[in-house]
Amino acid sequence: MSLVFSSHPGAMERHLQRQYNNPLFLPERRNFDEQRLSGARFMDEQEQEKFILAFHGLLEEVAQLDANEGSEKMLDLKSRLDESYEQCSGLTGVHESEKQAIVKLVEVIMNSIWKSAEGDAEAEINLKEEELARHTHYQLLQFPLLADLLRPRSPIVQDELVPTLLSESEGAVTAAFQLFDKEQQETLCQQAKQLLEQKLQEQLDLPQAWQRLALMQKLLSG
Repeated sequence: MSLVFSSHPGAMERHLQRQYNNPLFLPERRNFDEQRLSGARFMDEQEQEKFILAFHGLLEEVAQLDANEGSEKMLDLKSRLDESYEQCSGLTGVHESEKQAIVKLVEVIMNSIWKSAEGDAEAEINLKEEELARHTHYQLLQFPLLADLLRPRSPIVQDELVPTLLSESEGAVTAAFQLFDKEQQETLCQQAKQLLEQKLQEQLDLPQAWQRLALMQKLLSG
């Protein structure tokens, strides 16, 4: 009987979903039972509960901010809100309300920081660069793969990175490839080609995976 996965899985279950019956992964990784799936789902639910508690505490801290709070405290809270957005993007379920709340709170904090930097040309340039980088980062996090890769303890171990990339959508691969430098990208392309050539010897063509390799090579050369 086929396993049934959640419509909005968390990081642990999502990675099992990538692996399930996927010939790009080792047999011991792609073959598992309901018990292993239930365990992954339980860990995702535990993470979500911890996040909600921590997030509510962070909201209280922001709410208690003094209008004249120092920039150091402001930047610390903004950094923690950014981390919360990243974590929230990989949780089980749908968390658009939390993400929108984070965006609004970061805007409030940034408005205050902008006011304190008014007239300082160098500080204003740095703030503009920071805002652009944050906006780009948030956009990339629409792909759960990014949130999974950026986790402090990612479920995607090193030897599963190539099979994972070859199994993802074009958009996710394009976004994820930006996380690596040129040398790492070259290594990933080489390893992906070797893996697919090995699968050809096993009489497995896997056309979509070959398309992802072509995309990776294009991104590398670009």
